[in-house]
Amino acid sequence: MRTLGVVLCSIGIMACSEMPTRFLPPEVPLTLQLPLVDSLLLLEELIEDTTQIQVEPGTGNLALALEGELSPVSLAEPLGRVGEIRHERSFRLQDMEGIQQHLQGWGHAAVELPLSVLAPGLPPPPATVVVPPTAGNVQVDSGIQLPEEILAVSYRQGVLQLVLKNQYPVPVAIEEVPSYGQPGVLLRTAGYGEWFFPLTAEQRTIPPGGRRGTSSDPGGPIQISLAGVVLTRASEILLWLSSPGSGGQGVPYTSESLFRVFLQPQEAVVEWAQIFPSSAWEEEFVLEVPLPQQAELNGGEVRELKVWFMLQNDLPITFRGRYLLPQLRQGGNSVSGNFTVRALSTEREEIVLDGPAALVPEPEDGGAVRVLRIRVRLSVEPPVEPVIVRAEHGVTVQSVVEAFRLGWAWGSRLPIASFEVQTQAEVWLQGNLGLLSHTELELAELIVEAAIENTAAVSFRVEGTIDIADRNGTVMAQLPLAPQVIHAASWQGGVFTKRQSQWQLRYSDIRLTARPRFVRFQWRVEPESSVPWAFADTSRLQGKVRVLIPVRMRVQRLRYEGSWAFTGGEILRRQGQKIEEAVVMVEVRNHFPIAVQVRLRFVDSLSVVSVPPEGYLTFAAAPVTSNGTAEREQYAFQQFVLDERHIPILLQADSLAVELVAWTTAQQYVRIRTSDYAHVRAMARVSLVVP
Repeated sequence: MRTLGVVLCSIGIMACSEMPTRFLPPEVPLTLQLPLVDSLLLLEELIEDTTQIQVEPGTGNLALALEGELSPVSLAEPLGRVGEIRHERSFRLQDMEGIQQHLQGWGHAAVELPLSVLAPGLPPPPATVVVPPTAGNVQVDSGIQLPEEILAVSYRQGVLQLVLKNQYPVPVAIEEVPSYGQPGVLLRTAGYGEWFFPLTAEQRTIPPGGRRGTSSDPGGPIQISLAGVVLTRASEILLWLSSPGSGGQGVPYTSESLFRVFLQPQEAVVEWAQIFPSSAWEEEFVLEVPLPQQAELNGGEVRELKVWFMLQNDLPITFRGRYLLPQLRQGGNSVSGNFTVRALSTEREEIVLDGPAALVPEPEDGGAVRVLRIRVRLSVEPPVEPVIVRAEHGVTVQSVVEAFRLGWAWGSRLPIASFEVQTQAEVWLQGNLGLLSHTELELAELIVEAAIENTAAVSFRVEGTIDIADRNGTVMAQLPLAPQVIHAASWQGGVFTKRQSQWQLRYSDIRLTARPRFVRFQWRVEPESSVPWAFADTSRLQGKVRVLIPVRMRVQRLRYEGSWAFTGGEILRRQGQKIEEAVVMVEVRNHFPIAVQVRLRFVDSLSVVSVPPEGYLTFAAAPVTSNGTAEREQYAFQQFVLDERHIPILLQADSLAVELVAWTTAQQYVRIRTSDYAHVRAMARVSLVVP
């Protein structure tokens, strides 16, 4: 065993003498994965100044946003200004109550016969006498009594009623008229004719104090037609009387012991009359000009009023006139004025309001003014000679409300049905779209948003058109405005609280050739029923307009540049002499509906150094739907080998620059949404030999 140990030691010593004199460690191959870029590029990173970039609600599509103030629309003017109102009314002779009362004034007592007609030779009254029976029929022929101003009157239609009143102390009987062969009363007007009132047995006998001829008397009324009847101062009553007398007894009689004959026209229409009118004759016309749209005004203030009325006077009578507008008050007094209408002439009178007037309903208005009332009173200027007036004559009044404007008012129904109005907003681009200036935009649709403030207690329905104009005012598109509602402001205690109405109107199938500058509303406004409604002289419509234009774009050149520190550079520089191979791998997930190009460049402190990939890497656009939006992302991967020529250059780099460029083909228009992106990843795979 000892011998064996010595041998092994000798072998060991001999072996050591053959080993290298210095230690060499082994070389180990190693692969490093160095991240270069991992960036999710969104729309906000591709467009400068994203603080005010607008996005279409609901879709996320990029939209141009333009906003401006609407020019205010005063409501007092269209709500309070009533268009021209024409009203005509004729007052014929039969309508003129004042004149008719005079023409019919003779009817209160036509004939009065004293008792001496039956018994001649009686002593003067008062006395008590014995009235003998009449020996035969007593013929009475007496002229009728007409008022002094009436010389003659002819009737076209109506009924003439005969009333007989016996105030004798003895009974009387009406006997037969010889030419008619029956009891009755004959009315005769020389040159015009005669008219007979036949009597029944009940009507012909009248006791003392009795009456015949009315509907409550025995036998009922005694009447004939008035058609063709003419009465003049030459008209007379003929009748034959008889009486049994007082039977030998004394009876008292006085100056009132009369037999009276009354002629009373009913529903009479005068054909013509010869009159001598007096200054006591007066006539009043009430002109009621209906307000349009069955308006009901409970109160307010009239700022402007111009009324003229034309009076055509066919009567040969001159009138002094006075008009009164009782519903309009100035200083507590009704608006009034004077005028003159000459005989057989046409006069034009004008009423112009001098200063504002309070609108106050009259008692007959029932609390709401529905008609503008003008009271016209005419008094006669007495003529020098008698005149003849005819049935077709009278006064025709044509009234025209030429201007009527309310400063403020409240009520139940407005006097206007609709009005036209134009309002405009000058809209400006909100925010800076930056690099989108390098795109060609197709403005193929838009959204009009409006916030309308109403300070009148009236709701409106609005429709019409919207004009979209460029900066020169040229209309590029005229869009229909479907009916929209503007809500009424609240009104309480005379205080208005404004209310805002929001509209959002979407339009497609349009083509704008430039960015809009003006939005012009052409409105037809229909006030809706608001009870009660009210407006003031300060009431108006105003607000803001915002135009969103979801854009389809053809990108001519959209560029993005970024830079990242090359953190793996220091590692590679320490092991540069051991690098055997380097590979750059680029991966892109593109969700933009446009193709993109990506270029990676390594940068040192002095310059850009070029290593593969030296040019742009092209990545296809995401698949696009029919409306131009990206449907899903497009994935692509490329890698490039760096050989011994590029590695020294790579070792110099301390940062990495990334440039992204996008474009579309000719006539290709797409939509870019905020949800679109380009996810760019780049890595360097470096193979090292490490000892």
